[in-house]
Amino acid sequence: MKNFSKPGILKFLLLAVLAVSAGLLWKHSSSAAPEEKPLIIAYGDDIAGVVLQKALEDMPVKKADIGLDSINMGDCCGSNAQFALSTGEVDVAVLCPDAVIDLAESGKQYTVLGELVYDGNVLVTRPDSPDTLSVIGYMNGRDEQRVLLEEVFGSQSVTLEPMFASALPFALENKAVDAIMLDASLAIKLNYPTQSISSGEVTTVMIARTEILSDPRLQPLIDAYNSTVEEIANEDVLIDMLCGFLETDNSEEVSAFWKTVTVQFGSLKTGTNEKS
Repeated sequence: MKNFSKPGILKFLLLAVLAVSAGLLWKHSSSAAPEEKPLIIAYGDDIAGVVLQKALEDMPVKKADIGLDSINMGDCCGSNAQFALSTGEVDVAVLCPDAVIDLAESGKQYTVLGELVYDGNVLVTRPDSPDTLSVIGYMNGRDEQRVLLEEVFGSQSVTLEPMFASALPFALENKAVDAIMLDASLAIKLNYPTQSISSGEVTTVMIARTEILSDPRLQPLIDAYNSTVEEIANEDVLIDMLCGFLETDNSEEVSAFWKTVTVQFGSLKTGTNEKS
């Protein structure tokens, strides 16, 4: 009969324990439920995005702890945001009305959760812009801006030029255009005369894939957004939010700008949306 040395026996026992442990780990990993995909909210570089970011930051719990995540898609009217929503990569999105119409025509099921911003498109001019405007630039792909400009300036001989949002300020500064139409969050960064030329026009909405409406993670998002809208009804809180967005302490200048526009914010409520 073959004799086993004490070190050999210990080595054999150690290998046996490791083998059993590996088997248990494999069994556990194979039977564990897959990690749940977070509910992803997409927003853009606009005033609605500023409010949404504040809402997410001010939530009583971290968004990751309740299975929420967010992504800045840049242009809320761009094809990237629409594609991400249509493929299921994104569950909730803050979009301009044009993008919502395009999605509705795609045949897939989406639900508008509410109208977030009214009169967010504003007109910016130079101090030396002529009283009668000849050329106005607007954001490329924003049909709602073009339609608004046609309604306001249709009786005048005005040329409307679609441009990338980043090019509009340069075009205005270099006198390639007499005025530009921008989202208020972009206009506030410019030191130029600004005014609203619409009244009660919906400029941003929140939309979700219909299949996720019963997801329990959606309600905390809605509650957080509504709470933020209630808070910024207080002008001091609103100006503080905008100063944080602009990374400035000049609250008087920010307040002066905000008094030149008529931007309003809507709440996410079942059935109706209330302006505040």
